[in-house]
Amino acid sequence: MENENKESKSNGMELLENVIKSNIENIEQNIKLQSDIEDHTNLLNEIQMSLQEMHSIYDDAVRFSKLEEAKRTEFLDSIPSQVETVLSKETKDDLEGFEKDIKWKKIFIWSGVGIFVFSVVVLIASINFATNWYKESIKAKSELRQDILNEIAVEGKKIYDEKEIRLLRENTQVVQFWIKNNPKKAEDFLRFKDGYEASMKSK
Repeated sequence: MENENKESKSNGMELLENVIKSNIENIEQNIKLQSDIEDHTNLLNEIQMSLQEMHSIYDDAVRFSKLEEAKRTEFLDSIPSQVETVLSKETKDDLEGFEKDIKWKKIFIWSGVGIFVFSVVVLIASINFATNWYKESIKAKSELRQDILNEIAVEGKKIYDEKEIRLLRENTQVVQFWIKNNPKKAEDFLRFKDGYEASMKSK
């Protein structure tokens, strides 16, 4: 009978060690999964910061375009529509230079408009790229999580809640303490346990 008790205790300890070992492996896998999720989160944060920078560039381009348009309007309004005067050669040369300056300013303004349009196109393309990338990353994360769960299932393992493992450990300690302090009553319990395990194996 004492040998049976020792064997039952040995089996119980072996079962407990297997459960603890499985729990440690599951915790390591959960830590790895959590690290992957944090990497994805950091990458998403970087994309969000890039989008905010693009938005700032877009706002600067809009402000620049509005400022240039206001200055051009103010400048054009300041030019009189008709001037009747006799101009000297020096004044004519100045006016020709002024006309060239206006042409350069027009080129500069249209360049600003072109940069603005290009910025808008880049912003839209970036938003589209970021949206697609975010969807793909979410999809990849879900597939990765499913692959991990499938690998665990193929190995015949399961993921248990840490609270359940702690409760099982505490219950096992209580039962062992009770068996130690009540050896006579424990014989009935151990006999019941052996019968229950035999019936479960037969199923």
